Amino acid sequence: MTTSEGPSISRYAAVYVALLVIMGAQFLIGYQNISGGQLVTRFFTFAIIETILVVFFFMNLGTEKPSFIKFVIFFTIFVLACMNYPWTDSFRLLVFRLTGFGPS
Repeated sequence: MTTSEGPSISRYAAVYVALLVIMGAQFLIGYQNISGGQLVTRFFTFAIIETILVVFFFMNLGTEKPSFIKFVIFFTIFVLACMNYPWTDSFRLLVFRLTGFGPS
């Protein structure tokens, strides 16, 4: 009987500690007196780093073939782009409602 060597628990613990440190940094940044744009930029940067750590280590995407990783990235961008499409129509209807001018 053969056993496959998976990632050790120390790797998962290190990633978990890194995520805790990032969350602590976000907590501290949230209480700093900085502008909204800088706050959003810093939080978005930390969110991307956290997402990459979780996807590659806890969801084991880092051990997959590069072609599968490219497919997942492409599919995720496609889904996000498709989710963004209806907002334009909602914005158009909101402008019509606020201004009182309808489509001609």
